Amino acid sequence: MKFIKKLFTTALAIFTLLPSIAFAEKADYGSAKNIIIMIPDGMNVESLTTARWMTDDYTLTLDSMATGLVRTNNANTPIADSAPAGTSMATGIKTESPYIGTYPSSAGMPGAETFEENRSNMPIANVLEGAKSLGKSTGIISTSNIQHATPADFSAHHLDRNAYEEIGEQQVYQNIDVVLGAGSQYLEGKNRADGEDLVKEIKSLGYGYVTSPSELENFSGDKLWGMFGESELSYEIDRDPKKEPSLAEMTDKALNVLSKNKDGFFLMVEGSKIDWAAHANDPVGVKSDIIAFDEAVKVARDFADKNKDTVIVCAADHGTGGMTFGNNNIAKGYDREPLDSFTKYIKNAKITGQGFESKINSDKSNIRELFLENYNIDDITDKEIESIKSAKDVQEAVGKIVSSRANIGWTTGGHVGGDVALYCYSTDPNAEIISGTVHNSDIGKYMEDLFNLNLKELTDKLYLPAREKFEEKGATVEYDNSEKSNAVLKVTKDNITIEFPMYKNYGIKDGKKIELGGLVIHNGEKVYVPQSALDLIS
Repeated sequence: MKFIKKLFTTALAIFTLLPSIAFAEKADYGSAKNIIIMIPDGMNVESLTTARWMTDDYTLTLDSMATGLVRTNNANTPIADSAPAGTSMATGIKTESPYIGTYPSSAGMPGAETFEENRSNMPIANVLEGAKSLGKSTGIISTSNIQHATPADFSAHHLDRNAYEEIGEQQVYQNIDVVLGAGSQYLEGKNRADGEDLVKEIKSLGYGYVTSPSELENFSGDKLWGMFGESELSYEIDRDPKKEPSLAEMTDKALNVLSKNKDGFFLMVEGSKIDWAAHANDPVGVKSDIIAFDEAVKVARDFADKNKDTVIVCAADHGTGGMTFGNNNIAKGYDREPLDSFTKYIKNAKITGQGFESKINSDKSNIRELFLENYNIDDITDKEIESIKSAKDVQEAVGKIVSSRANIGWTTGGHVGGDVALYCYSTDPNAEIISGTVHNSDIGKYMEDLFNLNLKELTDKLYLPAREKFEEKGATVEYDNSEKSNAVLKVTKDNITIEFPMYKNYGIKDGKKIELGGLVIHNGEKVYVPQSALDLIS
């Protein structure tokens, strides 16, 4: 009996440990026709809790999809940034800040045990590129500029997440079928250091380029590029529906377009500004955009239920702000506080702190009135009014006032290192869900497995060191950056020269473009080209 009891205890202990090593032990999750990954940037568990309490029925679509936890650490540090965290989910490889789609230069943290120093700073193929290699349609959606870290992680490669012009150029030549969000300023020639008009180029590549909700609704083609803001979309609560679509509307249109492909699709959807609101400690912005994100999840789930061939996986890249439902105002008596004391200033708020700033008049005389009209706060002090008038960041100052009254706590204006919730939902009979306590990189491996990809092999086809490989073929190689921000790799053999412009998907021979099926990438040290570029040199 003692032996049986001991055996049971041992088995239970092993079973308890399984979630943290689940992916390593399970090599095959089946297969899926379609994958939708949805990322509520910066959403920690307590911010989700706060948003849930602000709904009429105290539930979210996400609630029924929870399957585990995600460890968010970078390859080399415990607290993540969007660039390395998104890269981990996009590629299955943990990396470091501020890298986009690029292998780390160092490691040492859990989940990065397979670090290969010889791959340091190299581009890594992502699941979107893998989906393209299978003939699937692809899409990215964000409420930030699409060149921002998370959408960039799934569509570009760079050592610096802030290189929006280079990232944007890669996205244009990445042959993505649907791109929706903001970021038009990084596409317009007048704003770009290289002077290239990428909006014109997008249109020449066959995209329908739309800039309003009505144009989005009426679009019926196969390649869609929608820009609804220069650098960001509004928080949902501040959004003008005549000027900007909601995240749910963009998701619905993307699914409509991508699902035309009989071979399936891959779609990344980011609720970007949950993170931005949390950085500003603005509880109304967090609530607003978590609920808007959840509405997009419902659109995706309804699609999956209807089509029976789709996997949805969802997780934040990290937590932001350290938001807590409860603060030191109620350190004594917290268990006797009614729900209304937390919700009354947030649930029915009409604007975020950012929206508040846009309504302050020139002499700043209407601040008290704005708090009453938009938050039903009728006891603003003179000191608080002065804090708004003198604030470097009005959204943050407003957030502080609202949070204090709503008993909402914050620990930082930056990111935090806690685990985030994992959600997964499958209607494809051939696909299992991912569950347990996993690393962010395991999400990338999960999607890689569902599409039956080998992203390491794909990396070695798409991103080869150009100088080394061309010189092995007896060619001479010149990196020409004489033209401002329009560097070109010139490869010559037998008096024939082929030029490879940076961040594009073609070579130029005898004045004619030759498509490569992959991007030419410069990482600041080396140029990387696809195998198809090497094949042009005999």
